[in-house]
Amino acid sequence: MKKRRRSLCFVDDDPAELRRFCENLKSDFVIGAGRTLDEALADLRRSGRERPDFFVLDLYFPEGPLNTEAELVELRAAWDRFKLEQAAFLAVLAKCRQTSHGGVALAEDIWQRYRSRNYVFFTRKATLEEGLTAIGRSHALGIMKKPDPHPAGAEDRTLTAAYDSAFRDNARAIAAELSSYIRGTSWWSKHRESVWSAVIAFILGYAASLLANVTPRFRKAGRDTAEEFRQNRVG
Repeated sequence: MKKRRRSLCFVDDDPAELRRFCENLKSDFVIGAGRTLDEALADLRRSGRERPDFFVLDLYFPEGPLNTEAELVELRAAWDRFKLEQAAFLAVLAKCRQTSHGGVALAEDIWQRYRSRNYVFFTRKATLEEGLTAIGRSHALGIMKKPDPHPAGAEDRTLTAAYDSAFRDNARAIAAELSSYIRGTSWWSKHRESVWSAVIAFILGYAASLLANVTPRFRKAGRDTAEEFRQNRVG
């Protein structure tokens, strides 16, 4: 029997990205693609699927009207310049012996000492690729971004003062995110679903056992009542 292909809805504002996605993955999935969610769903329906199994979403997506072709050209050129600058920055990091391997090594040290995965990475420099790789290699709970100062507010201050101010401004949000991670490491958070499943299974099993024991008694009582009623009528 031929395995049924899973269906995906892919939403991206760039037609070139939509084309690449569909061209390269159409043999693996039934794909509905579009510049809006409605477009993607309509495209999927044309392939005979009403509801996708999974959604793939562009993260940097326009808030409001979709970008014009001229705007997309400008964005692509800016992205190319950014990648060149990023490559130069990563070269400096490597020269200074700062790589994500160092953070992963720290995580491994924690595992060797405590047999614990209760850690996150707190970084400003990591790229998306490095972050995902670090999580996969270290099994960290997540990655948090160190706050950057707003460029307009950093002009009249030293760089250190600007970063200090940015951290102060974001301290409550950082504390809340850390507290959320810490709560997630508790025994109850890790085992809540399995505990509730066991409790529900016990209750259902106990109820079934009670019903199995009580039902014959009700049946016997019903038969006795019917027999008594019949005898009274005969009498």
